[in-house]
Amino acid sequence: MVKKTEESAQTAQMILMQRLKDALPSNISLVDELADLLQVSNDSAYRRMRGETALSIEEIAAICKHFKLSFDAFINSSNDHGLVTFSYHQLNSHVNSYKEYLLNISNDLDRINKFEEKQIIYAAEDVPVFHHFYHPELTAFKIFYWNKSILNSKGFEETKFDKSIVDEELISIAKGVLDRYTQIPSIEIWSDDTVNSTAKQIEFYWDAGFFKSKEDALLMCDQVSQMLDRIKKQAEMNVKLDRNDKPVSSENNYALYHSDIMIGNNCILVDTGGIKATYISYHTFNVMLTTNTNYSNETDLWLKNLIRKSNLISGVAEKQRYQYFKRIEGVIKRLKEKIEND
Repeated sequence: MVKKTEESAQTAQMILMQRLKDALPSNISLVDELADLLQVSNDSAYRRMRGETALSIEEIAAICKHFKLSFDAFINSSNDHGLVTFSYHQLNSHVNSYKEYLLNISNDLDRINKFEEKQIIYAAEDVPVFHHFYHPELTAFKIFYWNKSILNSKGFEETKFDKSIVDEELISIAKGVLDRYTQIPSIEIWSDDTVNSTAKQIEFYWDAGFFKSKEDALLMCDQVSQMLDRIKKQAEMNVKLDRNDKPVSSENNYALYHSDIMIGNNCILVDTGGIKATYISYHTFNVMLTTNTNYSNETDLWLKNLIRKSNLISGVAEKQRYQYFKRIEGVIKRLKEKIEND
């Protein structure tokens, strides 16, 4: 019985080591990473990789935390009985909480970009946050809205929207997040409702008197329209654009689909070749992350099924693209007319 337990532990350890190899870019040495992380020699790290030395609970915890792997990666995921572990970034009302949120996204994108083979599939209930970050004022509005209306951050309680209130460092970090996202080949799936949340945020702030002036509210509408124009251009070219509206690649790295099926929530699948990770939105804009193999494979199947039932509106699909953007741009046009006439 003891021998069988030892063999199971060794098998689980080898599974974990294979997961770590898959989770690392090819130019990074796993043995060096483990030696530094566990504060052991390279020889000791090799013995753990070969299963000759058993990992302690503390070492497993350190590995899972460092590599952002759930603890169920340590056991055979085919026998997980439907149990999935998610990690998330805890937010609170402290103003630095949102800075940490942005830095967390930035670090994740940095890690993804280190892989030669990488892709993001994004089922978008809301406009993917990256697209807002092309425009400093729209970026400031989003940061202000999330801090004031969602996080109840101190210093935002009794204030009206003013770009100068938002820390320039946050806007700078957001720009960096955008720069990283543009480098990753992506498929986005939008519905007719995808732009609605941003429009409703602007409308709510206008109706509640949270804009200092009508001009500020109209500027937000104009910048959302500019954002949609840029996304339409990206879809036409099949290539992401940088902050200067220049293609970031000579190869296709962007595809856009229109789904008639309600998406329900933001779901993101990251595939780096050897390992998949799933991000699920909750609490308006925060996300939970899992690298559970079964769950991510199931998410992959769901997304690909959604794509099969959707209309490709990037590339040569000129008519479908025109009709789709005409509809969603109408949402912003009607909002702008309402603000102008109030």
